[in-house]
Amino acid sequence: MKKKWLKYGTAILLVICMTMMLFGCGANPDAEETEAEGNPEAAPETLKVGMLGLDIKTACIILAKELGHYEEEGVNVEFETISNLADGLTAVEQGKLDILPFGVIPTCTFVSQGSDVHVIAGTISEGSEIIVTKENADTINSAQDFVGKKIGCFRMETGHMVIKGYLREAGIDINKDVEFVYLDSQNSILEAVKKGDVDLGFVNSGYGYIAQKSDLAVAATAGDFVSDFPCCRQTTSRETLTNKQDALVKFETAVLRGYETYMTDKETTISVLAEYCGQDKEYVEAIMYGLKDTYKNAMIISIDPNKNKVADFYEVMKADGDIAADTEYIMEDHVDTSIYEDALKIMIDRGSNKELFTQLMEEFKINNL
Repeated sequence: MKKKWLKYGTAILLVICMTMMLFGCGANPDAEETEAEGNPEAAPETLKVGMLGLDIKTACIILAKELGHYEEEGVNVEFETISNLADGLTAVEQGKLDILPFGVIPTCTFVSQGSDVHVIAGTISEGSEIIVTKENADTINSAQDFVGKKIGCFRMETGHMVIKGYLREAGIDINKDVEFVYLDSQNSILEAVKKGDVDLGFVNSGYGYIAQKSDLAVAATAGDFVSDFPCCRQTTSRETLTNKQDALVKFETAVLRGYETYMTDKETTISVLAEYCGQDKEYVEAIMYGLKDTYKNAMIISIDPNKNKVADFYEVMKADGDIAADTEYIMEDHVDTSIYEDALKIMIDRGSNKELFTQLMEEFKINNL
């Protein structure tokens, strides 16, 4: 009887010990989470960034990825392909994406309708070209030169909206004195100009280079008439802005490092972007830097959120009738400049190319009053 008790007692004791060990392993998950958060080797936070195929307008974001800057700054960045800007911004709004670095039109549109999305930085400014047939290469020099013209454009292109405001301020009736014809793509605009279906067309930066290869000409850029207008912005949701602020600063710091490469290392920039997009190096050089005597690039690489210009563009959209003129929502309330400013301070403190980043800080103070 004693031996039998010892036999079963030992088994029971073993079960009790194993149970205590199991409960001990999972007894305090919060403590483990706290320990992981305090561990510098813990997995970095992930940011999902919406990308339009192999478009290289987001050059600094691409450079930061390809050169390993995100990992070095301690943030995991995943590129997610989107089919169009509206879908991309909807994904941001729903928390499926953290950042959309394309477009300012959809951001302003969503804000005007009550969406709680926020611009945190820029991607490019200007970047809109006016293409014509070669015989009309020198015909677009003033507001009056647009009068009587049939103009090809597509709705998500910023330049034609800015020019509408420019023409209106010059006293031109944009509903009677000019005709805007909306087409479905840049290629459709190029073909319409070729066939004479429109007199001129607005295309995104870089497509003027393609137009020239197609025996057309770039008559001017939208920036020749309205300087420093915002094009692609980096947009996020209020939830991401609140819950992933540290990761966003790390992201922007890495992007500024990509900007530093763009400004100081042309060869690396062209090589990395050409490999990324699969285009030849001349195409990349044309878009990013221009080609001496043959092609002037239209877009300005700028990571500055430029709150003032974004707010101005919002008012242009209201005046053009592209968003409700009586919307209760104010664009200034949807531009957060703190992420970019914090990243800029980090780059200045590090001391590398301090003059470059100090200049950006001076511009930031003017652009975001």
